[in-house]
Amino acid sequence: MSRWCHTCAIAIWGVLVLLPSTRPANAQVTSTGAGSAQNVREYVGAKACSQCHETASRLWSESWHGKMLQPPTPRSVEANFAPGKMTLHGSTFLLQHHDGHYYLTESYLAGKPWEHEIDYTLGGRRVQQYLSTLRDGRILVLPISWDNAHKKWIDNLDVDNPESAGDPAPIWNKSCMSCHVTDGQKNFDLQQDAYHSTWKDSAVGCESCHGPGSEHVARASMARARKSPASSNATERTVIDSSIVNLAKLDPTRSTMACAQCHSLRDVYADGFRPGGNYYDYFLPVLEYRLPASKNPAFWPDGRPRWLANEATAFWQSECFLQGHATCLTCHTRSHDVDVAHNPQLASPNNALCTQCHTAIAKNVGAHTHHALHSRGNSCIECHMPRTVTSIHARMRDHSISIPVPENTIRHGIPNACNMCHTDKTPDWAAAKVAAWYGANSGQKFIRRADAFSDARSGNAAAVPGLLQIVSDSSAGPFIRSNAVGYLSEFPEDPSAYAAVVRSMNDAQPLVRATAAFSIRPRAAQRAAIAPQLAALLADPVTIVKVSAAIGLVSMGVQHIPGEDGVRFEQAKQLYRVRAELDSDDAQQQFAAGKFFLFAGEPTDAINDLRAASKLDPGLPVQIYLAQALAAKGDFASAEGTLKKIRSDDPQYDAAQRLLAQIEVKSTNANGNATEAQTPATNPAAQSDSTARNSFLDGQLMYQNKNYVNALPQLEQALRLAPHAAWATQAQIYRAICMEKLGRMAEAESAMRALDSNEAASHDIDLQLAFAELLYRTGRPDEALKRVDNLIAVVPESSLAYFWQAKLLLQLHRVADAARAAEKSMRLAPDAPAAHNLLIGIYQMQGRTKEAAEQAAWLRDYERRIESH
Repeated sequence: MSRWCHTCAIAIWGVLVLLPSTRPANAQVTSTGAGSAQNVREYVGAKACSQCHETASRLWSESWHGKMLQPPTPRSVEANFAPGKMTLHGSTFLLQHHDGHYYLTESYLAGKPWEHEIDYTLGGRRVQQYLSTLRDGRILVLPISWDNAHKKWIDNLDVDNPESAGDPAPIWNKSCMSCHVTDGQKNFDLQQDAYHSTWKDSAVGCESCHGPGSEHVARASMARARKSPASSNATERTVIDSSIVNLAKLDPTRSTMACAQCHSLRDVYADGFRPGGNYYDYFLPVLEYRLPASKNPAFWPDGRPRWLANEATAFWQSECFLQGHATCLTCHTRSHDVDVAHNPQLASPNNALCTQCHTAIAKNVGAHTHHALHSRGNSCIECHMPRTVTSIHARMRDHSISIPVPENTIRHGIPNACNMCHTDKTPDWAAAKVAAWYGANSGQKFIRRADAFSDARSGNAAAVPGLLQIVSDSSAGPFIRSNAVGYLSEFPEDPSAYAAVVRSMNDAQPLVRATAAFSIRPRAAQRAAIAPQLAALLADPVTIVKVSAAIGLVSMGVQHIPGEDGVRFEQAKQLYRVRAELDSDDAQQQFAAGKFFLFAGEPTDAINDLRAASKLDPGLPVQIYLAQALAAKGDFASAEGTLKKIRSDDPQYDAAQRLLAQIEVKSTNANGNATEAQTPATNPAAQSDSTARNSFLDGQLMYQNKNYVNALPQLEQALRLAPHAAWATQAQIYRAICMEKLGRMAEAESAMRALDSNEAASHDIDLQLAFAELLYRTGRPDEALKRVDNLIAVVPESSLAYFWQAKLLLQLHRVADAARAAEKSMRLAPDAPAAHNLLIGIYQMQGRTKEAAEQAAWLRDYERRIESH
């Protein structure tokens, strides 16, 4: 019931990535009939389908897809409203049913009794939830539900549903609607703070799977009006059939994509997916590497899904799909009746679905399973699809259709089918049995995956060789390979890891390309080479790739690109812009969009999105970003007013005061608050000084936003116009650091050495550490260490200086000294993750496994705290 049902918020350089909602240029929304003009296909509703497809319609209407959202009636309401008053977890609820209406009174949401009329029932297979529409159009999931398996009322927080953990009453039409109805439109009005949501069918209707049916209905109706039997005109029958999507006639990838529009955890890149379309033009699947550490993770450590509503992601990892080209319909043969419990072909003892492909095993199933003929261990799905997926108040079967790997139970806590049945035995016993029956190499690729992903998640560079092996194995499929690419991006200082991410930008699979573009972390010296490669991906035919490329470029500080690539860059940013409008009711996503456009150099969009975020959630820390956007637009008065409202106990306060000082000076110059004799109009020297100072302040703002590409020319212009100004030393420092960050090493070193005799520069931590980094990256760690040691002597309480001292000592193989320096850095800045991360590797080198584990645990907790904040 949470945001997972629709999209997943992902952090990138402090920005939650937002993606666009316009229909991609290559999305097929029209159809051309024989001899007719192009007609846009519209939704007509399931009732129109039932006129011809009576049997399929009847089966569907009685299925859980057909009964997803219903008006409350004695037939649709599963719950018992007879108890009247009842108490759950100390809260009292009043249940009422009279005059054909159902009511639930609760005090959880408003702190006092609030009566809700129930407008809809939601689901009912295991748990049925109840919805009520508020005056502003919000459709609320009421905080208690009916447990249909145990026939009792339960608090929503007791529902074992990872999607809605911690939120007992989510807003349904904000987060859940898209997969519960057909052609749902949220229609949120930010100005009124109200919803005007609509949908065609209050169910997962015919057109959710077959696409809009207007053309199909029109053609079929014309044929019926002429009383033309289908069999008498094969050409007409073909035209009618081609005007609707039949999943059985699509290739395996496109067929399964129709199910994946809901049965996968995904970011929504564009609105309007229709069956037969390319999933990757609308959705970016959420992979395990992108998620923060959690006690209830969405994926197992080997990359297989652990949560419900992710069956397609699991299936796309399976050998049945990758090698056997199976689809969802291969097993779910009764596609209009999706009640798995009532589909006999899916029953556990029935091996016929599997043996239709695995004919060699079918000749002697017992020889393969090593279990008795009619035992549970002789069932294909019990061994290859165990119930390891957390669902709503239940456990679902694993759709990755893998094999038992007891070693991963021992090493990573991943359940295996053997021990789920043989609960009295140990995983070691199961591992011995599997090795004896299927050989010592059984499951090795799954063990390598779990080892590599687990090491990568803990920040252990030992993961890199395993990750490289996974990426190079094309048979692993795009999901596992993309997850490996994402993890490799976490080790940008390892040349082999970085090179693999770069190569992946040209992979045959769009998900791999998008992941590489999305996650690549080039160092300053590498940006000049990477920018053209990212720009080339702006022309990629797949939406997720080109938008991910735009995100990668913006994260590097790129704001403008010349030529045709620049046109494509603007188009990708427009996709991002329209997507933000799709989520206009989500404060976090509007905040993310504001930061994106601030970094992209588009302050007007940034201001609009940041103000929207603040309106939706006044507690979000948007002020510092809003002030930067206002200043960038030249609205200094509003920027100053915004910054002055930041309280002294706010974490933004110090940065706000620095920015405020810069803006006040620039505002004074811009407003011409100088004596008449000094005004630029009458005094050329004053004009030059004013221009120089403005250039410096512009460069300073860009530098502080890490926009080194655009900061450098501003700083150089300022120094050309006023080389001896009071701020010139600071401009020289910024200029030298910009050149180092941009990989212009020779120029940067010359500029830095020229500042050696300047006392202010010798005390500047940023400059000295940038110089140390330059020496480190150009193979002079001894000289770099000497410079850091000198800095520590002058500024003895700098956490960053000790961090770099540790890093350089480690480079020089002085491991014990490096440990002491890293520990000092950690003591000076306990909440800075860099030293903790460095200490993991140092402690591992020293064999101090307990301390390494403690640091890894701290980092996982830190990630959780950051995500929660």
